[in-house]
Amino acid sequence: MIEETARVIAVENDQLLLEAQTKSSCGACEARQGCGTSVLSKWVGRKFTRFQATNTVHARVGDEVVVGLAEEAMLKGSVFVYLLPLLAMIVCAVLADSLIAPDYASRDLLVLIVAVTGFALTLVFSRRFLASRSNTIKLTPVVLRKNIV
Repeated sequence: MIEETARVIAVENDQLLLEAQTKSSCGACEARQGCGTSVLSKWVGRKFTRFQATNTVHARVGDEVVVGLAEEAMLKGSVFVYLLPLLAMIVCAVLADSLIAPDYASRDLLVLIVAVTGFALTLVFSRRFLASRSNTIKLTPVVLRKNIV
């Protein structure tokens, strides 16, 4: 179970609206002094992610809670959002490249259009698949406990 701390910003019925700070791994990296990513993250500032979870710990606005997400859910989401669209783009580009005649005038442009289309369609499919009711339940974070400060 992957755990993260979040702050309750609203409570409605049995649902919590939570806000968690998006963290980078720059704090743990040895090269943070000379790294462009570290400088960029400081320049952009803190980012927060908002999401909902069921209130199983009777939390109130302002409370900090620990939320968890199964590793399998994180892996499945990552595969559908990152890996499948990338693979689809590569496969579409290779197929288009092999099917279009070598002497066609705008061959490279057409291969690019097919590759981007394959990427976009797979991204739309992935989003719809992950948003389906059965997956929404599996991919929803759960409140594990109140964070005692």
